[in-house]
Amino acid sequence: MATQELEHCDTADAVLAYARSQRAARDAAEVAMYEATCTWAAMHTTFDPARGAVLPGTDLQIAIAGPGAPSVSEFAIVEYGTAIGLSADAAVGYVAHVVEIRYRLPRLHGAVVAGRVPVWRARRIAEATLALPAEAAEWVDRHLAGVAATCSYAALARLVEEALCRFDPETAEDNRAKAAEDRRLDIHLDTATRGGACIDGTADITGCLDLADALDLENAVAREARNLALAGSDQPLDVRRSQALGVLARTQTTLDLTSTEARDGDEDAAPRVPARQVVLNIHLTDTALAGTDPTTCRMSADPFAPSAGLHLARIEETRSFVTTDQLCEWLRVPGTHVSYRTITGGGLDPEAYEHPFRATQPGNTEHLDTKPTGEVTADDIRRFASAPDLRPHPCRPLDLAEEITTPGYTPTDRLAEQTRQRHPRCVFPHCTRRARRRRPDEAHADLDHITTYDPDGPPGQTTTANLATLCRRHHRAKTHTAWTYRPTPTGFIWTSPHRYQYLVEPRGTTDLGRPPPSPPTRPV
Repeated sequence: MATQELEHCDTADAVLAYARSQRAARDAAEVAMYEATCTWAAMHTTFDPARGAVLPGTDLQIAIAGPGAPSVSEFAIVEYGTAIGLSADAAVGYVAHVVEIRYRLPRLHGAVVAGRVPVWRARRIAEATLALPAEAAEWVDRHLAGVAATCSYAALARLVEEALCRFDPETAEDNRAKAAEDRRLDIHLDTATRGGACIDGTADITGCLDLADALDLENAVAREARNLALAGSDQPLDVRRSQALGVLARTQTTLDLTSTEARDGDEDAAPRVPARQVVLNIHLTDTALAGTDPTTCRMSADPFAPSAGLHLARIEETRSFVTTDQLCEWLRVPGTHVSYRTITGGGLDPEAYEHPFRATQPGNTEHLDTKPTGEVTADDIRRFASAPDLRPHPCRPLDLAEEITTPGYTPTDRLAEQTRQRHPRCVFPHCTRRARRRRPDEAHADLDHITTYDPDGPPGQTTTANLATLCRRHHRAKTHTAWTYRPTPTGFIWTSPHRYQYLVEPRGTTDLGRPPPSPPTRPV
């Protein structure tokens, strides 16, 4: 049943204002409930483990949060859950999250009380940190301090996994070893003869692969599916992908007509595509340029300072990370094609610095007989890159602060790459879609002219300062509706069709509300 206020909302503007006020009231009520739970838990908590040794069947002090958090009275949780309409299990989960936030994530607690982070999002973060050691939970709390309100679940999972690698590498390595043991590939031939499915002539395939192998397989399947389409197949993409796997299987049992010997007599033959292609974007930060080894640094007051732990490398296709040892293992696969690009910011000349993955200098063969042992160092990585079977190929370095301009409407490849590196995600409020495609059959995000391109205008409208990345949906909204945006020193300010404004920065989106109306101008 509509409230009296809503019944008087006879315009779209009034309905939006009413909905926003109700959302604010809901959020305030959630914070009030959270604070009440904190107070209740504090009245029934203890850090003394001896208090848990009571007679069987009586009240217990149960540890419901991570290491370092106090125990809570079991009966107190039951009473509180009943009072607020929760079952016993639901009440334990809710109080556990509150205790985890209050005692192990103090920065997140302050953001929740201040209303900057919704309670439901804070609970999701607490659920992810329950199993972490105390120092790992504190590390996650510091890194989430500024982005907790907008951090995606996938980014949270990666941050928690990284904390585990840094502060409990033994457990992380055990988890990786267990996952490796679970790899399998099942071709369910029994489904082809069960339940009359033999008439269909199909079979199911399931498996769990090494991440690098899975990326290689995805690229190969997408390439063969595209080749089938070019060859005239009118089947849907999913059907062509299933056919592509069969093509890949059959080519392994036939003569390789794309080898060097087979192409000697055919100048038009296409070169064989390397089985594994790796592009390394090497970002030269102040720490890297100073020659600092992150593995020798210790935790400091700076929440973003490097710390001891495992060497990690980021994977763009999945936005996940792997250890440097795993990366080097993938690079050792024969036939791997490695391309690398040095990226700097602040106007630094990227060509003035030595590439970690540089091409082998002529006559430099002293490293070929040296085998790396133990921990992977920078010299080891250089030896890997200089190995003949890796064939490293440098790409032109890229400076993110350089102003690149093209006279036409379409950005050049170099300008497009710079824009996607400067804005790796869609710059629309609250959007987290990536600017670069994740699979070969996907498209990159659109490159949008911030100030609308004028075909009759002066040249130089397509430039670094006038380009940003937008996913297709938000690009269409900006093009066909009254959404507008303008750059700021730290990001972009968007204005909605109803004049609500949002500040989009690398760490998230801030709702600025509606600006005050401009005073009417009067003629002199």
